Amino acid sequence: MQNRNARLNAVFAAAWLLTILSVPLGSANENSLPSRGESIAAELTRHARTLSSDEMMGRGVETPGIEKARDYIAAEFKKYGLAAGGDRGYFQELEVPTGVEIAGQTSAKLGGSDLTLGSEWRPLGLSSSGSTTGEVVFAGYGITAEGYDYDDYAGIDAKGKIVLALRYEPPPKGENSPFGKPPRSSRYAALGAKAANARAHGAAGLLLVDASAEADSPGLIPLRRTMGRSEEALIAAQVRREAAERALGAAGVSLSELKARIDAEEKPHSAAVPGLNAALTVNLKRIVQPSDNVVAVLRGSDPAMKDETIVIGGHYDHLGLGHYGTMDAKSEGQIHHGADDNASGIAVMLSLAERFARARPAPSRTIVFVAFTGEELGLYGSKHFAAHPPFPIASTRAMINLDMVGRMKDNRLMVNSADTAKEFREMIGRAGPGLAIEMKATGGGSDHVSFHNQNVPAVHFYTGMHEDYHRPSDEWEKLNIEGMVKVSDLVLALVKELAATREPLAFVKPSRRDR
Repeated sequence: MQNRNARLNAVFAAAWLLTILSVPLGSANENSLPSRGESIAAELTRHARTLSSDEMMGRGVETPGIEKARDYIAAEFKKYGLAAGGDRGYFQELEVPTGVEIAGQTSAKLGGSDLTLGSEWRPLGLSSSGSTTGEVVFAGYGITAEGYDYDDYAGIDAKGKIVLALRYEPPPKGENSPFGKPPRSSRYAALGAKAANARAHGAAGLLLVDASAEADSPGLIPLRRTMGRSEEALIAAQVRREAAERALGAAGVSLSELKARIDAEEKPHSAAVPGLNAALTVNLKRIVQPSDNVVAVLRGSDPAMKDETIVIGGHYDHLGLGHYGTMDAKSEGQIHHGADDNASGIAVMLSLAERFARARPAPSRTIVFVAFTGEELGLYGSKHFAAHPPFPIASTRAMINLDMVGRMKDNRLMVNSADTAKEFREMIGRAGPGLAIEMKATGGGSDHVSFHNQNVPAVHFYTGMHEDYHRPSDEWEKLNIEGMVKVSDLVLALVKELAATREPLAFVKPSRRDR
């Protein structure tokens, strides 16, 4: 079977290469590349402005805007003379979950009370399906803030238990607090972050409660708004404050008092809840719809290396009208423009596609350019591409991920997963002289992770978080175009070296916790 698969892969690769042999690679030489400055900057501005315009409707997978963005990117690839690398021309079709619904028996019991679905409790859209029972342990806000003296799981045993945790986060105390000032939440407040942390501590289930209002408890969040970037392999739900207070009160615990102490001190007050048990049964069905990656290919020029590939990519989807993923619930229904996230990355990727297409000689290795769909909903586009590439994935020597590269400050550029190849740090340093480059060994949580899972060295370039992240105010006027030119120049130099280096990179697989 292995020999048969190897032969099929070889035949598939040969057929794929034959489809692009006749594609014109352009007539310009390397000296006619756009200069550092106005021409590249103008192209970057055009791409970013177009992709983040109102017409694109925030590029939500469920909106017509995603198809307009897809067609724009494909038209640019065609204009550059790049070969189509999808299964339908430049398009590689896949299914992306865009919603979730209850699809079977779904029930909850807290203490001695059966909770009423829809009014007293509701599953989180990120929950896995299944059933669990266990003792309840109160874990504050459910946060472990690494590098800061705050861990709601310190001193409690959550393994096999059902964790009851507060939504949001404590109000920040002092400038060094890891938490955000309302209405700007930190990453620790995200539902997915709380579910992932509960799972990492061995919890059997998670119950989140919004105890922010002492009078009328806020309503339960609709299922779709609580979808995660992937199923968290954890049964998770939300429960109304009144129901949680009633159950805890019967066990001699006051939720409001515990919350007040945490908020006043910015210190955990987690504890087991003696005699309190919970039972959860969740059955969810994901609603999916077709979407497309956009794939283009520049064939390598070296007969010995042209069957090997380097992937340059970034995601082109965003939050659409903000019904999923917005950092400001009040902005639901407004266009979330996503200029930095991630029109900036696609703009730089397109500039690189043009620059490489016009270069003579062409790079030794084949370069594949990919605009991924479904990143915001769970890396679906990159996972599909890495599992079903238009070439054997074993031939991919490296992947460059451009995600949020439009807000450079003080000449700083961040690089995640720089240690997934032993050679990356030195290569990146050579490619970006004059930049203040901060490299992290692992991390990033973007499309490069899909390539790590296929044993491909992959790095993520970005320029940092900002207050417009996942809000309608992430608009093209706020982009640092000059900084984007610098990112384009660095990646151009890096990929040139990657394409010319004879020896393959030494891949170092990050641990699951580091991804």
